[in-house]
Amino acid sequence: MNDESVVSDTLAEDSLLLQIRALGHLPSPSSTALRLYALIQSDDVDLHKMAEVIKGDVALTVRLIRLANRPGGNPGRPVASVEEGLMRLGLKTVAGLAVGMSVIDDAVASSAPDASAYLALCRHSLAAAVLAEWMCDRPNVPASAADLFTCALLARIGQLALLRFYPEPYSVLLRLKQNAHELLGAEREQLGIDHQAITLALLQEWGFPDPLTEAIRISEAEPELRVGNDRSHVMAQILNFAWEAAPALVSRRPEKIMSHLEYGLALLGQNVLAEELSGMVGNILQHWLEWDSHKQEHDHSATSAVQDTGDPETVTAQLLLVGVPEDTRQSWEPVFVERGYGVLSADSWGAVTAQMTNERVEFMILWQDGLRTLGEQEKRLFESWVGEGRRAIVVLVPDLNAPFAHELLEIGADIVLPCTVSATLLGAQLARLEDKLVVARNLESEQSAHRKLLSELVLTTRKLHLQALTDPLTGLANRRMAEAFLKRHWSLVERRNIPLGCLIIDLDDFKRINDKFGHDAGDAALRAFAAVLRENVRQEDLAVRLGGDEFLVVCPLAQVSNLEHLRERLIEAAHRLTLETGPLSCSIGFAESDRNTMKSPSELLKQADEHLMRLKRSRPGKG
Repeated sequence: MNDESVVSDTLAEDSLLLQIRALGHLPSPSSTALRLYALIQSDDVDLHKMAEVIKGDVALTVRLIRLANRPGGNPGRPVASVEEGLMRLGLKTVAGLAVGMSVIDDAVASSAPDASAYLALCRHSLAAAVLAEWMCDRPNVPASAADLFTCALLARIGQLALLRFYPEPYSVLLRLKQNAHELLGAEREQLGIDHQAITLALLQEWGFPDPLTEAIRISEAEPELRVGNDRSHVMAQILNFAWEAAPALVSRRPEKIMSHLEYGLALLGQNVLAEELSGMVGNILQHWLEWDSHKQEHDHSATSAVQDTGDPETVTAQLLLVGVPEDTRQSWEPVFVERGYGVLSADSWGAVTAQMTNERVEFMILWQDGLRTLGEQEKRLFESWVGEGRRAIVVLVPDLNAPFAHELLEIGADIVLPCTVSATLLGAQLARLEDKLVVARNLESEQSAHRKLLSELVLTTRKLHLQALTDPLTGLANRRMAEAFLKRHWSLVERRNIPLGCLIIDLDDFKRINDKFGHDAGDAALRAFAAVLRENVRQEDLAVRLGGDEFLVVCPLAQVSNLEHLRERLIEAAHRLTLETGPLSCSIGFAESDRNTMKSPSELLKQADEHLMRLKRSRPGKG
């Protein structure tokens, strides 16, 4: 659907992005990642300041060192410190890695209407990142592994936003398994915005480097537009390969991975023997298992550390007992089960982390048997848990007069009780807290209904915006949309001397068609020619019906040779149409921008129109 590619250039799209942001549906990087990006853009950035920020994020530290020591990377002794990792990978690259991984972490941690599809997208992103990184070890690849890893992670973050904003229609679109540029077109047609527009807007907001953003943009273009030997095009080809091959890697299907890999290497001009391919597939699978197991290690540890003693079919809520001594837990358990609770037990904070996504766990009972306060990591986890609003936390301490007992209340504990409390009294306190949770759940339900209603309203409003920008008969862009598109791209002509071309089209003898066959036949001919335009112009072009039998095609980055080729293709395709009115004939004039002689897009259109008039006058029998 080429006529709606202008959506990214309209105020309507900006408005929709603001609505998505207002509802909290846009992925966002961590504060650590944003601090790193702010540092690299400052005048006094240095390696030690960057390292200090990174060391405050354990997960980022592990990932940085892992990537710096990746197989096939730089030779030399293994990297053992954050400072060494920064020197090996580069400050800007590490900042990008921080953004990429934290966005995926944030997406995994957030609640989404279709959680399975949402988590599948996150895993798909990670698999694509692993494949893209692996490709960098091939000869003559002009890109860093860490950069491509980050690009692949972030290439489709707009899909996460759409899946949260339009859960039902977008889940259906994703299940159709369309290729990248077909999916973009379907998104624009059905939702009024595409995931790439959201992705690029977010990357620009975060200060992502322009060359990497450009590679992401090209990676979802049509195949012929991805061809090129410069860095951006090579990276785009690798990104496209990685995203196409990622499902095979996630499902661990060697034969599918081999098929994708052979094609991906061929794109880079590299041919390998079948036995070499087999070894490469094994290497990639091993690399994926390392990343995938690392991503899921908390889930694995939780499975072994947490015991569930309640029947999931009858339990209405669950209690998570953290650090409670075994003999105490056993004495409490019958009381809690009698009250209808399931009982989970955890000895480590890692197991607590795994339960963050368990919607049935409503209460945490934390046993603090010492007089020490919580550590920083424990405190952050504590605050995240109580920040949910739908959960309550009870802390048991040996001495209610200890200073840190007051601190626990300040950071969100609902109740602080002595460790000597009886199970009966503790159960009564939990019953009081249930009222608070019911209110929180009701409020969340109301907010969810409000968000759904607002999403539907925004979608309806968006469709009305699009109707105002399209021609009702043909579905092509109308003059208003064309003006916005031309204005946006003309600024690129003036600032960066990027070429812009256009074609002005008239259907020949269209009045005769209306007079002889009627206006219904004339309308059918216009719709048929509109279909010809859609099938033959590029995704980034804009096809427009100006009115009557006049059409316009605006072609960014097109030069005279491209316009001549498109002109011939359109004339031939129109002539091949099988209509009751006979073959369609059209006249097409074209022009390419020249910022030295043209001051506005209207002068570009005027030159194309003059070319059209000259062609008509030069025909035999014409004046």
